[in-house]
Amino acid sequence: MKKFIAQSDESKKILHIVQMSSNLPVNIMIRGESGVGKKLLAKEILPSAISLDARFLETSIINKSIILEQYKELIITDIHQVLNKKEFLERISNIKTIATSQTLLEDLEGKFAVKVDISPLAQREEDLKEIAKVYVQEANEIYNSDVPLDNSDLDISQNGISLKKSIYKNTLLKSLGDNEINQALEYFMLKKLDQEYVYKDFLKVIEVPLLNMAKIKFKSQLQMATKLNLNRITLRKKIEQYFGNNHE
Repeated sequence: MKKFIAQSDESKKILHIVQMSSNLPVNIMIRGESGVGKKLLAKEILPSAISLDARFLETSIINKSIILEQYKELIITDIHQVLNKKEFLERISNIKTIATSQTLLEDLEGKFAVKVDISPLAQREEDLKEIAKVYVQEANEIYNSDVPLDNSDLDISQNGISLKKSIYKNTLLKSLGDNEINQALEYFMLKKLDQEYVYKDFLKVIEVPLLNMAKIKFKSQLQMATKLNLNRITLRKKIEQYFGNNHE
């Protein structure tokens, strides 16, 4: 993701506010949960500014390993993690600053004339759809595949972070061929051989997902046995072995 996606009314308003403020001599605070796009929005405001983690910058200032005078503008991420905020703000007082934070910081309010809050992706449906499309395209290019977007596989528990991970994972899994699956299984089994796995443990790795998917696809045990070319008694024993007697 190279730019802040603004498809929702909220995001368009936020982008408009910060763009209007970008040429003014004011500092901007961007607040929101992890993965909502704070750093991307900061780059929209100051595209040429260097981005530094707040705790790293604070430590560097204390150790005198950084020369602040060389910076006219900075993007400071996770400023809520700074320990001595008053001293930190004094040291960067002559630098135009865009800061990001996951929490409301009342002791920093006076430093930032412009404050914007970005909602979670769950509350920005238009942005979510567009961001998902971008990640699907990226993943398909990486894996040389053509896997379509599947909304049922999307994880937005950590906003863009988990969204990207879930899309890449889904694309990879659905693009694997027999050879790649065999290689993955061989690597997995090689590791488990060092952990005292025995034959029945490896069978479970294969049989549990197979039975789960067969149940979803074929519904009844009769159809499962027929499609899998497996004796019904043997099938029932395996189901009871792995899932218990209550597994329908």
